[in-house]
Amino acid sequence: MRSSKLITNYNVDIEKILNDWFSSNTVSDDGVFIKKIIEPKRKIMIFIAEDYYFRINSTITLTVIVEQTIDQIFVEVVSSGRGSGLLGYSSGAEDSAVNRVVKFLKAYGFSVIDPEGTLL
Repeated sequence: MRSSKLITNYNVDIEKILNDWFSSNTVSDDGVFIKKIIEPKRKIMIFIAEDYYFRINSTITLTVIVEQTIDQIFVEVVSSGRGSGLLGYSSGAEDSAVNRVVKFLKAYGFSVIDPEGTLL
């Protein structure tokens, strides 16, 4: 399992951005699961999709959790999966899945933070 956390103070339409990214960057027979929790001063969204990786002959689950407050957006990107075969080696597919989303969000002004919330 691999994960990365990001933050931004910019006002972006994160729901649309991620919907567009998932629809054009993942191939899942089941589509993308989206759960929204809307409260007075924050919105939480969870996006989950599976993506097939040929090099490991298996799927990776990609989960993006968003917490949007009045002045900040926090995003956590998590991938998990295992290759097929005796050792179940993923050949870096989990890292690759997380890095694709991180690189995309950085273009919208997001910065990577460590687990304690400090900018890297």
